[in-house]
Parts: sequence; C-alpha cells; structure tokens
Amino acid sequence: MEPKDKNHMLFTFRFSLSSAFVVLVVITSLCVGLATYFSVHFFIRQDISERLHDAVGLAAMQIDPEAHAVLQTVVDEGSEAYLTIKKRLQEIQGRTTHVRFVYTMRRNVAGQAVFIVDAEKDPEQMSHLGDVYEGEQSPAMMAAFEKPYRVQVENQFYSDEWGTWLSGYAPVLAENGDLECIVGMDISAARIVGYERRHLFIILAVAAAACLIFALAGVLFSRSLSKPLVLLQDEMSKIQNLELDGNPRIESRVIELIRMKTAVANMKNGLRSFKKYVPAELVSELIRLQKEAALGAEKKQISIFFSDIANFTTISELLGPERMAETLGVYFKGMTGLIHQNKGTVDKFIGDAIMAFWGAPSPVGNHAVLACQTALQCQRHIAGVAESFRQKGLPTLHTRIGLNTGEAVVGNMGFEERLSYTAIGDNVNLASRIEGLNKYYGTGIIISGSTFSAAQNEIEARLLDVVAVKGRSGGVPIYELISEKDNISGEDKAFIARFNTGVSLYLDRKWAEAARVFKEILAARPQDKPAQIMAERCEAYSVNPPPADWNGVIVMREK
Repeated sequence: MEPKDKNHMLFTFRFSLSSAFVVLVVITSLCVGLATYFSVHFFIRQDISERLHDAVGLAAMQIDPEAHAVLQTVVDEGSEAYLTIKKRLQEIQGRTTHVRFVYTMRRNVAGQAVFIVDAEKDPEQMSHLGDVYEGEQSPAMMAAFEKPYRVQVENQFYSDEWGTWLSGYAPVLAENGDLECIVGMDISAARIVGYERRHLFIILAVAAAACLIFALAGVLFSRSLSKPLVLLQDEMSKIQNLELDGNPRIESRVIELIRMKTAVANMKNGLRSFKKYVPAELVSELIRLQKEAALGAEKKQISIFFSDIANFTTISELLGPERMAETLGVYFKGMTGLIHQNKGTVDKFIGDAIMAFWGAPSPVGNHAVLACQTALQCQRHIAGVAESFRQKGLPTLHTRIGLNTGEAVVGNMGFEERLSYTAIGDNVNLASRIEGLNKYYGTGIIISGSTFSAAQNEIEARLLDVVAVKGRSGGVPIYELISEKDNISGEDKAFIARFNTGVSLYLDRKWAEAARVFKEILAARPQDKPAQIMAERCEAYSVNPPPADWNGVIVMREK
C-alpha cells in the first residue's frame, strides 16, 4: 500500500491483484457453500415439516370427538374418556421420533386457547384441563381453529425455555363437521439446528483454507505479473524528469505489457528528438500537465444558494483567530458536506458566506427541491451542533440562507493563467440579495418565487412579501421556507395557511381585515417578526393608503 492521499488510500498493483484473488475465492467459496447450506437447510426442514404434518394428522384421526366433547372441567381428568384419550396421545408420542409434547386444545368463550388433554406424564409439567395457553398464538395455531379446517404446520422453528421446536396442529371434527378440538404436536428441532450449525462451520472452514491457499498463489502470480509493471513505472517516472537515457530489460508474456513497453520506448525516442527543438523545462511541464482548463461558459437553469452567519463581525471580534478558524472549520465542514451529499456544487467561501448551486456542471432535474432540502438540513445541522459549541465556549451560530432558481452563466471564468468555475448573472445577484432579506424579516431561509414554484410539491413555505431588491426595479415574491412537505406539524401548517390568508388580504388592500389576521398570529406567536411587520404596515396603510397603482411591491434600498 502507498501513503494515503487527500481523499483515497492508494494500493500497489501487486496488493490489488492479490486482494482480488482472495476476494474472488472468498465470494466463490461462500456462494457455493451457502447455496449448499441453504439447499440442505431447505430439504431438512421441508422433510421434518412433512413428517410432522402426517404425524399430527394421523393423531387427530385417532381422537374420538364425542368422547373428547364430554371433557369440560378439571374434574373430568379422572374420567374414563380423559384417561383413554391421554393414553392414546402417549402412544402417539412414543411412536413418533423426536416428539416431545402432544396435547389437545379448544377455544373457550373468550376466544382463548385452552388445554384439554396433555400426554405429559409428570403432573408438575403437564397442562391441566382448562389451563389457558399463555403464549402468543402462532399463525398456524390460529389457522387450525378456523375454517376450512385442515392440518397446519409452523413455517419456522421457535425456541423457548424448554428447547427448539417445530409445532403442528390438526383439527378433530364432530360428525356434523364442527370443530371439536385441535391436536397439537411439538417436535424437538435441537438436533436439526445442531446439524445445520456443524454444516455451516465446515463451509466456513473450507472457505478459510481455500482463501489461504489461493492468497499464496495470488501473491506469487501477482509478483511475477507486477515486476515488469514496476519497471515500466520507474521508466515513466524518469521520462517525467526527462531522464531519457538507457532502455532497461523488461520481459513479459502479457501482450498488453509488451505493447506498453514498446510505447514507452517510442515515447523516449520522440522526446529525445523533441528536446533538440524546445527547452527541456517546457517539455517537462507539458509532460506533467494532465488536463488543461480553458475559458468558456454557457447559460444553464440552476438553483443558487447563499448563506451567511448572523453577526459574524461581532463574533469574530470576540474570538481570536485560532478559535475563529476552528469554529468556521466545523461550520463549513457540516454545511459543505450536506451540499455535496445533495448533489450541489460549492462555488466559493466568501469570508463566512457560502455560495453554491445545483444544476451545474452536471445537470440535476430537481435542483430546486434539492436546494430547499439542503437549506433545511443545514439549519438543522447548525441547531444540532449548538450544544457542542456552548460546551467548548464557542458562540452559537445563526445562519441566514437565500435561494433563487433561474438562468445563469456558468463556466470557467478568469483568464488563461487563472480560472475559476463559477456562476454569474442577475439571478445569482438576486439569490445574494434574498439571503440578506432574512435580517429584515427575522427569518432563517428565504426563497424566491421561482424556487417556490419549482419545489412547491415537496416543501411548505409562507408568502412573506413582494419585494424589489437593490439593483432591480421589478418586484419578486419571496417565501420563508418552513419545512419539507412530509415533516410538518398540523399547527405549523395551519399557521402558514393563516399567514398566507393575511398576505392575500393585504395585497387586496383590505388593510383592516389583514391587520386583524396578523394580530391574531402575533397573539399566538409574539416573536414572529414577519407578522409584526405586516401588521404595522397594514395599520400605516389604513391611515395613509398607497397610490391606486400600488401592486404590493416593497422596495428594499439596502442589500
């Protein structure tokens, strides 16, 4: 193995090939072994189930329903009918291999399963007539009591304090076809389970032995195969440093390796000639260059994300550089991790701010939904780490997020020697401005109307306002993102509907009615700043109405 790079642990070809041999052998051995195990497992259990089915069915045929019907109370345990049936059950128990318990049961008026006759000889262990079955009735037991009456066997073994068992039940029918009782029979499965375990152990032992043998064979084979590759690697490293002298002896019977050897030799010959025409330093740089980025951009429909930490300037003044770096490190790690997890692209960090977008460089069909889900997850993440911050003496961070969806120019910006993959355009600026509106409205996440339209089937949001942000003359509707569609309480859903009603009345110039709605909201949620803003605005417009051509747009002079 090679030292670990920033993202991955690197492996040598020899190690990889040896590991592949081992993994292949392990998988093959386990697949064959498990297939064998489950086949044996199936046939053994099918056989014992069929045996139990036949045994309990024959046992039920030997029970006289009329004699059994007279057994009603524990007093009847001394009756001839009870003793005759008990003797018959004991004979059945003695004839059938591995049978431990044989008994009859019926249901009482309360629907409970009760024991009638138990073949057990020990009075301390036997179930007496009328004893209620304390365990949970299995599907097979319940089915045996129901029409159509037929033999039922459990689908699987079960274990209790007495061992491991498989149970079967058969109906005993009266002459008129009514169910008199069921015969229950429990077969001990301990030997079967033990056999299965021993078989599994043998499979694992054989697989382990095969792994060791093939691992050794894999190491020897990979060593012979990797030796010429190592020599080729050394040659290519020398070429990168323009050490072009000599042609080492590389022998192999693998066609691809022979071709690689020829290609390397030809490359060395070509570079020896190329060095005569251009400076060696330039040739070395061209060889080291793996991919060259170029200027270029295109218009794409994307969703843009801007986040900012509230009162960051004050926080940075309270903390020293090291603690500030530590705090931001935790913050950025969590935020960017969620963005990447949800298929977003982090564009840049601007101080404490993050710019990201969805839909580029790879297209994402539901980028508005992903952006909204990420914003909600980011806020929950910040809330989750607040306690750990407090324990470390770090301030609690409050993040404001703005989202907008629209067309932007995306690509490599800059100049030939310095490029940056980013997005620019009016919709990017709008997302930044929307993030800043959180400060005015006292909110955590604000999204544009275009983002809401694209994601409304998956999110819950309330219409805050119609604003013309700085740098724009036209107004855009803005929404506070509250929750995912499937993660909202009934109270919050009613709150959103009520607030949206107030905004509709406000936009219809029904100031008094709108003010009343917002005041009702404030009575329930006194700290809700948007409701406070709208209530004050409605009261002001009641006294001094806006002009007749007013369309609800509020002009924001600041970012």
